[in-house]
Amino acid sequence: MPTFTHPVDDAAEASQALRGLAHATRTFPDPADTYSVLGDLLAGVRSLRQVLDQLAAAHIGGRSRAHDDAGNQTAGATAALAAADELHQAGTLLDAVHDRVNAAMSQSGRIAWRPAPEPLDTSGAVRATVQAGKLTLTVWPDAPLGEHQRYAYLIEHPATGQSIEGRDLFTGTGAPVSPARALRELAVFLSAAGESRQYALDHPGDHTDHDGAFPEWVADAARRDPDSLAELIDHDPDLPHTPDRRWVSVVFLQGEDADRVLDIIDRDGTDAAIDHLTGHDFGEETTQAALENGYVYDTPPVGTLDRTATHGSYTLTYSPFLSHVSLLRAHHAAPDPELRAIHTPAPASASASAAGTAERARRSEGKDWFARRPGASVSQGRGLAL
Repeated sequence: MPTFTHPVDDAAEASQALRGLAHATRTFPDPADTYSVLGDLLAGVRSLRQVLDQLAAAHIGGRSRAHDDAGNQTAGATAALAAADELHQAGTLLDAVHDRVNAAMSQSGRIAWRPAPEPLDTSGAVRATVQAGKLTLTVWPDAPLGEHQRYAYLIEHPATGQSIEGRDLFTGTGAPVSPARALRELAVFLSAAGESRQYALDHPGDHTDHDGAFPEWVADAARRDPDSLAELIDHDPDLPHTPDRRWVSVVFLQGEDADRVLDIIDRDGTDAAIDHLTGHDFGEETTQAALENGYVYDTPPVGTLDRTATHGSYTLTYSPFLSHVSLLRAHHAAPDPELRAIHTPAPASASASAAGTAERARRSEGKDWFARRPGASVSQGRGLAL
């Protein structure tokens, strides 16, 4: 624990703490933790700057007691002044370090870290499992075959204990798709097998392209519960979930522009600051600009050191520590005409135009699925899979 009174003891403890931090930061299981670490480092840099100045002052103030090893006071005083000058130079260089770390923290605060990938199972492959009626379906990536990505699958009927495993579910060339998407495609083949089985029962002697793709018990289970397979097919895991309420960025300010708003917060409160910033809200024009530039959020983006306040359909986030403010409006909510009438919009600064980082869930485009149907021979030609 720091003593706050014994420089030697506290310096030793700070050195040990930094040594421990250097060891701990070799890996970050959650990259979002980097923001908090940067905040503590920034505070540490400021304290270190103060320490350097105070060390320099101690050398200057105590130079009358400084001697060299031969007892020469003049030489000792000269060395004390030289040490103080070097410490002042180090403090000046540390100002640049502070500015760089501060800039890095500002950029880091705009990152929306995504969850870590699903853990690997014992075989090293990410698996996806779902219940479709009486059947339990599981898929996982298998070794590619040529340019085609291949998935293995397991179909189980828990009620009867029957199961079948295959390795003939293929995608097209290029990067592999998610197991959840491959699971959806397996449901497409099962649905076709169920329809083929029903057709065979209704038209004895006739055959379809999907005859024999799966064992009869699989086709029968798919035939008896087409709705479960249809529900799985209709769900596209590559499409992002759209929440009931989203937020669009109205304005983002930092530096001197933000300081003026922070002064309003200190003097008149957050409601007054929101009233002031609504002058930047031009209604549908602001909404369209946010949509086009990707400044639309499922929840208002808030950093570790940020504070928030809500007034009507607006949410204010701000950080006195980092000198930035941001105003967001609920997506489908019209700007309050009474609030907009209070202030006229100020010219937007360059920093305001750099508001936030877009949180986009992009759907991969241009992916063709060329594959053999499950159960077909390896020699079968290239065909279009759903």
